[in-house]
Amino acid sequence: MMTKKIEDDQGSIGIGAMIVFIALILVAAVASAVIIQTAETLQQNAQSVGDDTQEEIAGKVQLHGAFYAAAGNDVHLIFSLAPGSGTLLLTSIKVQIFCNVGGVGAAAFAQDAGDFDDEAVTELSGAGATTPGAAGNSVQAGTKYFISFTLATCVLDDINAGWANGDHDGSLTMYIHVDGGGSTMEILDASGSLNEGDSVL
Repeated sequence: MMTKKIEDDQGSIGIGAMIVFIALILVAAVASAVIIQTAETLQQNAQSVGDDTQEEIAGKVQLHGAFYAAAGNDVHLIFSLAPGSGTLLLTSIKVQIFCNVGGVGAAAFAQDAGDFDDEAVTELSGAGATTPGAAGNSVQAGTKYFISFTLATCVLDDINAGWANGDHDGSLTMYIHVDGGGSTMEILDASGSLNEGDSVL
């Protein structure tokens, strides 16, 4: 009696399906890992950019006015901190003023520099005057302040005289930098007829 041999390929089909299934799981796992890593990198970059932007915008001085003083070598400034700023030490607020000075037909580049703790800072209401150089002098957001800078080189009277002689346009460039924060740039105008209290901003 002959025995009929029956071939059964169902087992091999099951093994093939299992291999495909495992391969799909591995591909999905790798893809998921790549997507998660990319998302984390993007989030970290966005956080870093956000922090830098906040420092640039919030840690900044806003200039509301600049005025000529009768002495001629002083400039009065009215300023405040940008919204969102914390309390800033006056020693962390630096000022630079660039100008052209010189005799008739001979303008020369010059600058003045210092920080806001070099002079007394007073609230615009007249309260809370600081003592220059005292430890812990600071300003905070939400309050307007007054400071009067004595200029050693870029004296407004000299700039005005140079403008009258045709040496230059009578302008001064002022930069106010905050350590770890943003910078403010303003052009001061010492041309024309200057009288005490005239705006030079």
